[in-house]
Amino acid sequence: MIGRAEKIWLLLAGLTLLGAWLAETAEHGWLLAVTVAGVIVLKGRLVAVGYMEIGAARALIRRAVWGFVLAVPFLALLDYRFGDVVAQYTRAALH
Repeated sequence: MIGRAEKIWLLLAGLTLLGAWLAETAEHGWLLAVTVAGVIVLKGRLVAVGYMEIGAARALIRRAVWGFVLAVPFLALLDYRFGDVVAQYTRAALH
């Protein structure tokens, strides 16, 4: 019998494979970036609820974890939009 943790793990593995497939086959653009951000949120939520049992944590820790789960996909979208600008500035700062 497959337990809850194993089901979550299988779902996480499937989402990881989906991400790899999208990276190889999907047309790059905003739709892909938003889809990837959504997958990141879903995976973060699965880990936080399924493995970290964040619902039982203190409010400050819960807020910090949920903030992180939401910040990472937001930063991924910012990177998609402004990554070339950041790379240009960091390259200039190194020389």
